[in-house]
Amino acid sequence: MTEISPMIQPYRAFIVQARAPTFSIRQPQSYQVGVSFPLPQPSTLTCALAYAAGLTGVGQSDLQGDEYVKELAESVLRLLVRATVKPVAPLTNSSVTLSRVRALEEDSSEKVVEAIRRGRKITDAMVREYYSGRLTIIYVFRSVSGIDKVYSWLYLLGRLGDTESLISVERVEEATIEHLGSEEYVDTYTPVEWVESYGEGFFSLIRMCREELCAKPVRSRDDYERCMSVYIVPMTEEWVKGSLILKGAKVRIRTKRGYTIWRIKGISGEVRIVLPGG
Repeated sequence: MTEISPMIQPYRAFIVQARAPTFSIRQPQSYQVGVSFPLPQPSTLTCALAYAAGLTGVGQSDLQGDEYVKELAESVLRLLVRATVKPVAPLTNSSVTLSRVRALEEDSSEKVVEAIRRGRKITDAMVREYYSGRLTIIYVFRSVSGIDKVYSWLYLLGRLGDTESLISVERVEEATIEHLGSEEYVDTYTPVEWVESYGEGFFSLIRMCREELCAKPVRSRDDYERCMSVYIVPMTEEWVKGSLILKGAKVRIRTKRGYTIWRIKGISGEVRIVLPGG
C-alpha cells in the first residue's frame, strides 16, 4: 500500500450542505417521460460550480457564447478532482406535469396570435420526475495556490438540474481529508472502472455523465455518450406508508491500482470517497 504523507496533502475538500425541495436531472435516454437520476450526476455538480464561478467574474470577458462557456468550464475542471454527493436524509420522488408555451418558435408575437386564431396548438406537456431531500455535496480540488476562491463559488450554488431545481445552500466548510487505503466501505458513488471488486452492501449501478461533460456542448446523443460511465451508487429503497423513499447506504469496494479511498470529515459529518492517486 502506498503511504501518503500527512504533512503534504495533494487535495483540498469542501462540503456543501444543501436543501433541495425539488430537483430533476433528466436521464438523457428517456423520451416521453422525463425520468430523473436519483442523485445529481458529476457533470451536473460541475456545471453548477462553473455557473457559480461565472457569477464571481471567472472567465474571459472577451469571449462569447459557447467559447466563453467552454473556457469557463475548463478553468474549473483544471482545479477540480471530483464532484460527488450523498443524501443527508431520505429522498422522496413524485411526478409533475409540466406545460410550456411554444411561443419562441414563432418569428414574432403577431404570428403567435395568428396561430391561436387558426386553432393551432402552441402548448405541449411532459411528465417529469422530481426528487426532494437534503444533500451533502462534496467537491475535491487540487491543492494549489488561490484555491480559497472556491468558497465564494460554493455559496452561490443555486440550481441542480432543470430550471425548477432550485436549491438552498445551508452550510459551506472546508473538510479534513484522510487517506484510508485501497479497501474500505464508501458512501458516495464511484466509477466501476476505478474498482477491482465490490459487492458487500446496498447499491445500484447507474450510467451517469462524468465531470468533463461540463466543457462539451451537447448537440447529439454521441456527445454525452462519450462522457458516460457506470457508477456504483450506494443506496437503498424502502416503502413507507405506500411511498417509496431512497436512503444513503455503504458498499465495500477494493480499488484498482492508481485509486485510493479517503475520509472527508467536517463539522456537519463525514463521507468516504474514491480519488485518483495512491
